Amino acid sequence: MGKIAIVFLVFWFSSPVSAASQQDEIEGMGNLAGVIYACGAHKPLYQFEEILSQYFKNSSSNQEMAKERMRQYARAKASSFSVYRQRKEECASAVDDFLRMPILQSELYSDGTIRLPDGKFLYPKGRTKLAADAKKIYPAQ
Repeated sequence: MGKIAIVFLVFWFSSPVSAASQQDEIEGMGNLAGVIYACGAHKPLYQFEEILSQYFKNSSSNQEMAKERMRQYARAKASSFSVYRQRKEECASAVDDFLRMPILQSELYSDGTIRLPDGKFLYPKGRTKLAADAKKIYPAQ
């Protein structure tokens, strides 16, 4: 399950995809996050969700779309958590796969800008560059 979600994430953060495909990928991310939550890896999950939330804000055409993406992600996460909370034997592999995901190699700045692993910047709506006083949040300096 984890390796499939990783493949989705690699493609999602590296190329444009259709709306239906993106919906499947959001569910894949939520499913993987539910497993990670069930495994108790709260710190990397928190970092992932903070970056993902900002990614949805920066890449969605409007605020309602960003909120809907987060709701879809949260529903998938909750569903996956309820299935995997009793299956701890899969945790080591799932957490290891999760920690290698490209999104966790992204940099999140205090102004909401994200620098993706390929070096491209994704700015908040209305911005065209990194704020002069922006500080790097993730990865921690």
